[in-house]
Amino acid sequence: MPQALDMMFSPFVVIAVMLITALLILGPILHLVENGLVYVVEAFIHVPFGIGGLVIGFIYPLAVMTGMHHLFITIETALLGSTGFNPLITICAMYGFANAAVCFAISTRAKKSHVKVIGTSAGVTQLLGVSEPGLFGITLRYGTRPLAAMLAGSAIGGAVLSMLGIQANSYGLAVILSPLMYIYDPYQLITYIAVGVLTFILTFIITYLFAVPKELLVPDTE
Repeated sequence: MPQALDMMFSPFVVIAVMLITALLILGPILHLVENGLVYVVEAFIHVPFGIGGLVIGFIYPLAVMTGMHHLFITIETALLGSTGFNPLITICAMYGFANAAVCFAISTRAKKSHVKVIGTSAGVTQLLGVSEPGLFGITLRYGTRPLAAMLAGSAIGGAVLSMLGIQANSYGLAVILSPLMYIYDPYQLITYIAVGVLTFILTFIITYLFAVPKELLVPDTE
């Protein structure tokens, strides 16, 4: 190709070839993969006795730690497109309630002033849907016991919601705003709020009694 025409035609040919490849080859393949993921996730969520919800509720916080939780959005979008409902975010949302409970429990029982400030701030931030300050600033910072309490609360809440058949009809809202995803049905709304509150209370109690590090129980020295 003449050099004078190279800069004009080479990008056009590359874009045209890739566009055709994406539409005629990659598109159908990824569509099959997407449908397969939706089928697998739906089947897993509806495993008897809430086992699927228990596993997802346990795994999701671990995915957040690595940033892999963004992949869940693709599956949620596919679920909404194919079924009109999103049971996945319902289970994953229990992580927010559990993580907030850990932050508030540690800030409530801790005797050190800076921990009280950080814990309360992180807990409020988590209630508004941003989990990283609470996760990395409190839950992971103070050892495995706060992490275990958070994972337990998230898993138990996910299992209960899975058994009760609770599912959102949208995605993108977390913790105190998440009930808006269930206003389409009174049973869904009331049950979701009840389980979310109970998940928060259970995780708070477990953390308060068993997961606050001893060094935080020593008052600041003047």
